[in-house]
Amino acid sequence: MVVYNLAISINLKDSSIFMLQILRRKAQSTFIQIIVVIIALVFIFWGVGSNLSGDRQAAVVVNGDEVSFQDYQQAYDRTYERFSQQFGGNMPKDLAESLGIKQQVINQLIQTSLLRQGAQKMGIYVSAEEVRKVIEGMVQFQDNGAFSMDRYKAVLTNIRTAPTKFEKSMRTDRLAEVAVREISNFASVATESEIQEIYSQLNEKVVVNFVSFKPSDYLNQVQTDDAGLSAWYETVKDNYKTSPEIQLKYFTFTYDKIADKVVIDDSQIENYYQENTQLYTVPEQRKASHILFKTTADDSQQVFQEKEAKAEKVLALAKNGSNFADLAKEYSEGPSRENGGELGYFSRGQMVPAFDDAVFSMEKGAVSEVVQTQFGYHIIYLEDIKPASTRSLEEVKAQIVTTLKEKEAESLAFQVANSAYENIIAAGGLDQYLSATPDAELQTTELFKREAAPDDLKKDSIFLDKAFSLNKGDFSSLIKGNSGYAIFYVENVKEPETPALIDIKELLTNDFKTAESKKLAQQAADDLLKQLHDGGSLEEMAAAKGYAVTNSGELSRDGQNDKTTFPQQLLSEAFLLSGNSPLPQEVGQDGDNYYVYSFLSRTLPKMPEGSTEIEQYRTSLLNFKQQQLLSAWLQNQQVKAKISTHPSL
Repeated sequence: MVVYNLAISINLKDSSIFMLQILRRKAQSTFIQIIVVIIALVFIFWGVGSNLSGDRQAAVVVNGDEVSFQDYQQAYDRTYERFSQQFGGNMPKDLAESLGIKQQVINQLIQTSLLRQGAQKMGIYVSAEEVRKVIEGMVQFQDNGAFSMDRYKAVLTNIRTAPTKFEKSMRTDRLAEVAVREISNFASVATESEIQEIYSQLNEKVVVNFVSFKPSDYLNQVQTDDAGLSAWYETVKDNYKTSPEIQLKYFTFTYDKIADKVVIDDSQIENYYQENTQLYTVPEQRKASHILFKTTADDSQQVFQEKEAKAEKVLALAKNGSNFADLAKEYSEGPSRENGGELGYFSRGQMVPAFDDAVFSMEKGAVSEVVQTQFGYHIIYLEDIKPASTRSLEEVKAQIVTTLKEKEAESLAFQVANSAYENIIAAGGLDQYLSATPDAELQTTELFKREAAPDDLKKDSIFLDKAFSLNKGDFSSLIKGNSGYAIFYVENVKEPETPALIDIKELLTNDFKTAESKKLAQQAADDLLKQLHDGGSLEEMAAAKGYAVTNSGELSRDGQNDKTTFPQQLLSEAFLLSGNSPLPQEVGQDGDNYYVYSFLSRTLPKMPEGSTEIEQYRTSLLNFKQQQLLSAWLQNQQVKAKISTHPSL
């Protein structure tokens, strides 16, 4: 294999905030786990191949490698289904658009193509035998846990894919998967100093003194008179304009109403299930224990040799019948030592590659040879295997029916709405159409503001935007919204009006006092901070002005368990302070309140010697480096690549 020198560096310090966020979210978990791009990318490989046929209607082209519209649609459908399952199988269309699913799929297809191309440049080769093993291990093609050629052919027939095309697709996608692994292997192992740095930053504590300035404390200082109020009214009167109002006659053709009338037969359900079995599969899981002899990147060659020799001696004991759990408790240097080395159940891809490959090539009850990873030398015992399983058709039938109804409803809604629209035009207008079609489901309203819109319009922002953009007497075109289609006729419009000062004087007076009290509070805070920057302590200055000083107590980076009145929103700024730079450059603000604060102390704890958390941090930091490296490689390749997408996308 040709090994490429990846000229991409990872600046750990620049990325430390992101890393801390990752670790902080899992800080109270026994095992810190990070789901990284390396794992996520694998899920898009199923069913996404490349097209080198020169099809000019390719959805995406990456350096001449074409991705067909069929592959794009398959990838989109599966991504949409995965998101939809999180909403009980019914994700609103506007939410899908707001999540940017289309662009996510396009980006995934581009990255997959770049990975395949990178694998080929690296000299990675995927044999026919390897493809065969991958296919035979896919639960979509298994009956009673074993590969079935009949099922294989039936599934491919259902998705209208020839075996040769599918196997070619699997080979190219396997190339991408291997490329992910090879690129990730360039990430350096986390050193002890890096682990200590992350641990210290994650667990450091800061203490500040602060003074708060609340507008409510300055309300009695605000003076009002008619002249001042009138002048202020002229500057803000547009804020008091009434909302526009409209009166409508309209039709809606929503997907949910039409879906209720759609009938799905059993053959449609069966076909969808067969074509999308992967959506309902649980991958194979294995339960293993291990004995770890730790090494780090800083260790000498002699240490490596000594640890390997020790591992070989313990391996001999394990293979001669000694109890594996007892050996782990006596010899293992990993955090699972007290549990007899037990790691629990995990699926392929959750462990580092060398460990993963070993576990998933073993028979139940077997003890591995010594396996080396970036963490050291391992002896692995495979305790149990949970075969991959697929939820039965009966379990997911209701979900599939909902999905199919939604898909058919989209097409039917357009047909029904378009037919109604054409009939209105053909009749010569809305009134004539209603005379000829008395059972038409016309909706009517009185004048209403946007916030008081009828429910069927309020839930669809596109409908409302279009309705409020029309003028009196306008008849809309056929409007496609998030929930379906609509046709509007505007009977009346009431334009926004600016109320006279006398009509809103009480409201205006209260708003004026509130606005002025905020200015006074901010000015007082600004004055104090400026004086502190000119010299003097917060305690002395505050005492001279009669301000109360509050000690924050120890503050943590996430603030979740802090017992303090110091605003959580200002924590990141507080952690930037130090003895040499004890003051912020600007007054802090949280809501309407302002804060001036000064650094008192910082505590940087060190991870206790022999802490069981060290391996968790090491694994998380390595995964983070791998993610950063892979992302940087993909970004580098994407910048250099010639990429085009079809205009329709």
